[in-house]
Amino acid sequence: MFKKTLVSGVLVSAVAVSISAQARSMTMLSSWEASYNAVPVFAEGFMEEVKERSGGELDIRMRGPETVPPFEQLQPVSSGMFDFLFTHGAYHLGETGMAFGMDAVEDNPEERRESGIYELIDEHYQTEHNLKLIGVFSAASGYHFLLREPIGDSGDLSGMSIRASATYHDMVQELNGAVVTLPASEIYSALDRGVVDGAAWPVFGAMDYSWYEVADYMTRPTFGVTNLSLFMNLDRWNALSEKDQELILGVAKDLEISGREHFETLWAEEDEAMQEAGLAITEFGPETASQVDSIFAAGVWKQVRERSGPLGAEFHERAVEAGLTAE
Repeated sequence: MFKKTLVSGVLVSAVAVSISAQARSMTMLSSWEASYNAVPVFAEGFMEEVKERSGGELDIRMRGPETVPPFEQLQPVSSGMFDFLFTHGAYHLGETGMAFGMDAVEDNPEERRESGIYELIDEHYQTEHNLKLIGVFSAASGYHFLLREPIGDSGDLSGMSIRASATYHDMVQELNGAVVTLPASEIYSALDRGVVDGAAWPVFGAMDYSWYEVADYMTRPTFGVTNLSLFMNLDRWNALSEKDQELILGVAKDLEISGREHFETLWAEEDEAMQEAGLAITEFGPETASQVDSIFAAGVWKQVRERSGPLGAEFHERAVEAGLTAE
């Protein structure tokens, strides 16, 4: 009897050790491959810093869009198939517009956190999607349009067909352009063949995708702020020790500042490279130029209110009260 109990105890201990070891290894699902410059700065930077600060006890491995397509990633992380999700709020607008709202919030990490809007976003994702908000990372830049021809006398996008995801629909229409819905993989060929007159995209990307070969102009001023969000499965978060939770949040908070500073340099380099590659700047007309930020913000907040319920409305109101949005 003693021998059997001893063996059982050893087995139980072995299983417990195995579960404990497994609990220290986690996975991050990313909406982009490593070639997208936000991945090494924010996603890989986060994983490396967590591992270093934990003395190697917390090890996060990345899985990219080849594992799960970007627009389908919220549910697998919510259900616990993966532990972390590195994404953009526009990629799950079908489920909620809450994180997307950050693209209409002023680009100041400290003021964002002090305003309390992170708590609202966190509450929404915990309640509705079983996810914990870990951090929101700014790429220190916004959005623009790549065009085959310069802005005309109208000063806006009149007469132009623009490839635009849901992120930009309201913006394009307010600027009198016609929306064309195409996947990002078809932007190059659509511009090349004249299927569209332009494409809306973050200011980062033309160099990576060689769109400067099929577009000659990029619009200024830019508008909005490109943000990447990091979430964690709520059950997995709750299973962590308080020490590990504080470590993870501390890394994210520090990276919101250091990563943004790094992106300021990257953006300056890319802007110069795009112009050297032949992309000329075309300016919106004076009246339109003064409104592009507020036009974009209005479209974002419309999505937030329509798709995110009472907390979405509260998020918008809080941003307005704190003076953190252009609308």
